[in-house]
Amino acid sequence: MKARRSFLYYDAIAEEIGLEKKEAEIKSIWEDELLGRVHPEDLQKKYRLEFQFFQLLNSIDIRERMDYQVITKLRIRNKDGKYILIQHRLIYIGNSKDGSMRLSLCLYNMIYDHPEFEIPQGAIVNIKTGKIIDHNQQRFIDILSSREKEVLQLIKHGRRSKEIAVKLGLSINTVNRHRQNIFQKLNVTNVMEACRVAESTGIL
Repeated sequence: MKARRSFLYYDAIAEEIGLEKKEAEIKSIWEDELLGRVHPEDLQKKYRLEFQFFQLLNSIDIRERMDYQVITKLRIRNKDGKYILIQHRLIYIGNSKDGSMRLSLCLYNMIYDHPEFEIPQGAIVNIKTGKIIDHNQQRFIDILSSREKEVLQLIKHGRRSKEIAVKLGLSINTVNRHRQNIFQKLNVTNVMEACRVAESTGIL
């Protein structure tokens, strides 16, 4: 995860939704081609749950991290342009020597009218206890401070750090510190990713 790389495996679902077999590795943790096919409401839900999941993992003992998974039901456009139901699971599978998260696994499975899969908003689940972790939407919206949102909004409109500093009455160093905090909190590496994630999750 620190290296910002993803390794892709294409199976029958990829064929069903019309994903062409291209790179086996991408320099991003975001699977843009797939995510572009997810229903906007479900994409927002997916992003929020995943951010909350990683916040949770950062707050607990390393030995307990593998006890948790994210399970989400997604509407994804298939090759005919129709939405089909896919179950997405995010699983933590390893950390680096310094304790930081190193590897996670995303699994996508078809849902064939299984009534037992009734988690309409998705959930973070402790697979040992079966406990569903309650997620608070407002707490997620507040992941960025009001000042960070203000800075990101100006970045989105093409303002440079110097212009933002003048407009908000801040030093350039302070603006740049806000930028780095935004990138870190949203788990992104550049402005385009930050704006896309913030818009997709409803932060902006």
